[in-house]
Amino acid sequence: MKVFLDANICLDLLDSTRNTSKNSIDWYMQNKDSTDKEFCFSGDFITTIYYHLTQKRKVDAKLVIEAIDALCAEITPLYLNHNDFQLAKKSFFDGVFDDFEDLIVLHSGLRAQCATFITNDKKLLNLGKLDDLCIVLSKLI
Repeated sequence: MKVFLDANICLDLLDSTRNTSKNSIDWYMQNKDSTDKEFCFSGDFITTIYYHLTQKRKVDAKLVIEAIDALCAEITPLYLNHNDFQLAKKSFFDGVFDDFEDLIVLHSGLRAQCATFITNDKKLLNLGKLDDLCIVLSKLI
């Protein structure tokens, strides 16, 4: 089963000062060696992670790059493509969900045939599902 990790989960794994990090770290440590799960995240989150850690948390850039490299070694980065944009645009204008940025990421997860999208984002959790992609809180799978 392919599991897509939202940016907030990836940030939790790299920044233990976040209020949701303990739950995300505990969940990931319990699941990371599972042979039936393959983890991925949007490679497009890398810039967000880098910015957050270097600018907001004031972590040394070299350490952040090493941490992101380690994250990518364990969790496969997937990159957005134009079709993800097109499908997200259609979903947005069809009223499926009102957060266009999240829709692009969700559609990339669908393209990668992920079964589950893990997030702490309450708005996404309320959506619950997009097509065959189940949106859940980390402690629920």
